[in-house]
Amino acid sequence: MAFEALKETQRAMAGTIEGVLERGMLPQTILFSGNKGSSRLTAALDLAFLLTGEAEKRASLSSRQISLFLSRPLKVELVAAAALFLRQRNDRARRFYIETVRKVLMQYHSSVAELHREASGVSRLGRNDRTDGDRSISAVASLIDERLIGIEDDREYSESEIKETVAEISSYLTDAVISVGKKSGGATIEEIRATQSWLQEGIDEKVVIFENAEDYAEGAKNSLLKLLEEPPQHSHLILVSKSPSRLLETILSRCRKFSFPELPPEKVSQFIGKKFSVYGSYDSFDQFFFEAGEDDDGRKAMAGYLDLYFNALLEGRMLPLKQEDEMFSALEKMAGYEYFSSSILSRLGKVLRDGKIDNGRARRIYRIFSEGLARSQTYNMPMRMSLDLVLREVSGVN
Repeated sequence: MAFEALKETQRAMAGTIEGVLERGMLPQTILFSGNKGSSRLTAALDLAFLLTGEAEKRASLSSRQISLFLSRPLKVELVAAAALFLRQRNDRARRFYIETVRKVLMQYHSSVAELHREASGVSRLGRNDRTDGDRSISAVASLIDERLIGIEDDREYSESEIKETVAEISSYLTDAVISVGKKSGGATIEEIRATQSWLQEGIDEKVVIFENAEDYAEGAKNSLLKLLEEPPQHSHLILVSKSPSRLLETILSRCRKFSFPELPPEKVSQFIGKKFSVYGSYDSFDQFFFEAGEDDDGRKAMAGYLDLYFNALLEGRMLPLKQEDEMFSALEKMAGYEYFSSSILSRLGKVLRDGKIDNGRARRIYRIFSEGLARSQTYNMPMRMSLDLVLREVSGVN
């Protein structure tokens, strides 16, 4: 069934895209926009596997005809996927684990793999690794792919098999491998040029997905524009954006636009319950991934940091430097900034609705925090700095 994954969360949007596709009105350049967690990337992947005629490979995200440039932190999702697979040991958890790891591997498409020969940070390779001691991030990505293929068959896997496979793959998924050795996400000029050369080869249908191109460096944006101006025959370019207003107008004018509505918390919770048999109330997928992947000590620590920062916000005061350093260091170690910031925003929204503090002041705090997050994304500002600046600004709000 077309758009099977997307229909689980955005059925109306799936029908809209499917209708455009059936009428033969889908252009080569497409833009999926919406907030994080609105299933934009799910739609892009569903569509990509349809366009390449590989719908049967969608579940495993295994394709040589699709290239993906991610611009999002994946570490928390990877940890959650591994934890769910280890706990549940069923087909749903296995497929989710394979799909999550493959999102990382799709960034190492053959067209750009040779550009990534940096050290991976992997200290030791497994037996029969077939890399001849090559510890570059591209070589390690290929090794991970081999290990994933070993658990793709629809058969029953023993607990020891699952533990061994997950442990080995986790040891290879260093920060350098997850981020493709980049300090910021997205595509570079060199990658876009290499991708363009690949797209010009052969007559097979090919798809490239660019996530959050609004965050790309200026040179990469210009290279992307040139690719969009004259996309090679048999190629399809899908942009996934959280802030389309920050894209070049010349890029926007060349794309057919689809805007994804935000998923309400109850729909997020329903989806999580159906897909993972984990029932609870979740404001976002970030919350679920963090809570699924962290142990009790990690969850308790996070709850404490949330209370600490949130109370400081409401009271309009700075945190002691030592306390702030401890909190930020812990959040970095947990890779928990996404969950932390979305949880604070959710709490501020509830304060606004409950009316427990002065409404005008609550609105100002909410605005300052929201603008701080947007500023962090716009200027690639470290989240630590952004959260500290928010406290400083709020401390002057009466």
